[in-house]
Amino acid sequence: MMSDVAELLERESRTVDLEPGDFERLTRRRDRKRRNQRVAAGVLGIAVFALAAIGFVRLLGSERTPASDPRGPFLGVWVSTKDDGYTHAMTVRPSANGAVEIMVFDEAATLCSGGPSTMTGTGRIEAGTQLVIPAPVYTCEDGLEPEGLSGPPLQEQLRDWTLSLDRGTETLSDGFGTVWRREGALSDLEPLWPQTSFEEVRRAQELADAGDPRYTWQVHPDLGWQLGQHHPNDAELFARFLEEELGEELGWEEFLWDEAFAHPDGLVAGDVVYIRCAPGRTNPLYPADTGPGGCAPTIDDLRYETVKINAAQPVRQGPRGIWVVTGWEMIEPVAQADPRVVEAEATALLEDFLRARIDGAGAEEFADFPEYDPFPERVDREIPLLYATSAGTPYERSEFELVYGPVWPEGSMQLEVRLFAENGETVVEQVFSLERDETGRLRLVYDFEPEGPDGPVLATTENGKAVPVEYGFLDGLVTFRATYPLEPSQDGYREWDRLAIVGLLPDDDAPRRVVVFLADPRPIGPGCAVAPAPADAEAMARSIGSDPDFDATAPVAVTIGGRSALQMDVVLAPGASSCSWSEPEVSGSSPLLLEHAPFGGLDRARLYLLDLPGGSEARVLAIATITDEDSFATVLGFAAPIVDSIEFRAR
Repeated sequence: MMSDVAELLERESRTVDLEPGDFERLTRRRDRKRRNQRVAAGVLGIAVFALAAIGFVRLLGSERTPASDPRGPFLGVWVSTKDDGYTHAMTVRPSANGAVEIMVFDEAATLCSGGPSTMTGTGRIEAGTQLVIPAPVYTCEDGLEPEGLSGPPLQEQLRDWTLSLDRGTETLSDGFGTVWRREGALSDLEPLWPQTSFEEVRRAQELADAGDPRYTWQVHPDLGWQLGQHHPNDAELFARFLEEELGEELGWEEFLWDEAFAHPDGLVAGDVVYIRCAPGRTNPLYPADTGPGGCAPTIDDLRYETVKINAAQPVRQGPRGIWVVTGWEMIEPVAQADPRVVEAEATALLEDFLRARIDGAGAEEFADFPEYDPFPERVDREIPLLYATSAGTPYERSEFELVYGPVWPEGSMQLEVRLFAENGETVVEQVFSLERDETGRLRLVYDFEPEGPDGPVLATTENGKAVPVEYGFLDGLVTFRATYPLEPSQDGYREWDRLAIVGLLPDDDAPRRVVVFLADPRPIGPGCAVAPAPADAEAMARSIGSDPDFDATAPVAVTIGGRSALQMDVVLAPGASSCSWSEPEVSGSSPLLLEHAPFGGLDRARLYLLDLPGGSEARVLAIATITDEDSFATVLGFAAPIVDSIEFRAR
């Protein structure tokens, strides 16, 4: 039973785990080196939990705990990170008659079918170092009964839950391997607006629960997650506060939240930053900007009055709790960049960068790469054709032009550079963005997948044609080159033992798989059973040739990357059996050439089989192009350069 309690607490006091797509929405756009970087779920979750806990620890009002009170060392917000990677959070607050109350909140509880849950309890301090909760109460906020339990009833498993204080390390231990560290002391924040006391907030929550429109506007179901990243999520709470409170007090008629200014140092959970816009004015430095850049500064031509607002849920934490403003303060003004200054700096930077490329040395110091690369298969992160053309001819002259920008508020730009060789017969064109690093230094950023004003653009071309990019497979043992629009798939074909190269080909209305790499591929036997991987390429060819579902040509000896290989063309036989298959977001029933290689409505394939070099964890490599009769020649034409570029690198 004791282990059941530990397991329960580990499972149910965890923070919310967001989907990758959600993280990408929440990450900061200001620093493009972090544009798609995922934020750890634990960090986000504890920020949101701490935000909610601010109100909870003060729920009974402005009670202060004397220094001699034995409850003092236990009060506050505590967190614990377990081996499973989750961050657990707990709040302890004072209660009446010397007691304390605890609360654990889970936005998406497993025992509540993914809905919110709350565990609360009242206990006392014993022997100065133990907090005993005789009967914790675990509830699902959607009215569901906890499910998926094993052993005794839930309330019995939670009985007499005890936390022991280690004064030396200031940690709490529950005796089952969970160690809690202090996240923060009791908060001094009080409800400020639109309610000004906890009693008013409790009453407003009751009326909001009853559907009273005077208070339901304070409910913002998704705000907690957004506030974990200091995003207001267009919550009406902030707009009303700025208009009704600061508008009356400080004259704030127009205001703006923007990602560029959202994350100054010193923010705590629940903080959101807004800037004030001068009413009725255009921005003198960005007069044509009809978007956020139209916000005119209020201090001088560069600086904006800036306010930090804190919000919390004092009574109920979660999607149905009301939000209140708990504080605000004017902070250091933020500033926009003067585009004239940025353009002058950019010109000097580009001239030095291009001169270094013509001179043949030193260009690397002027450029960076985005921290995030969507293709971990990329072999080298370097600027292609940095000092010479693909033929090795050095550059003779250069030029550049502004593609778009300067963009408010940092004056960021996108530029195209052109380098000429062989008396102008060869022209290399590349796209760079202009940004400042963390030290404020202006840098060129080479993005392998840049976005232009009208969508994706090619990062590098030579005489108008895309330049191939080198990728790796099997941890770099196999390398190959692919040219836009072909690139590694970002779906389920991205495992250690398989990789698909996809792209939108001419006359297609959707991207297709052009080449599939499979390590130690496994044939599909009778009854759709997956057979063991053959020992070598010849055995694999015999297996495919003997399968009654295929009409296969006899293997032909070819050379790939300097190694002997076998080539086969395979056509589905009439009445070929279908097998169930599934991939992320796609599943169905189809004849299978090999495991992870469905025909999927297609009917023929070009297949290469070869034995991998010694030292590889895999023995056989299969390279397949699966298509249909009408497009067979076209698709093979796109696949051939990839196959021809394959090399094997010694380890």
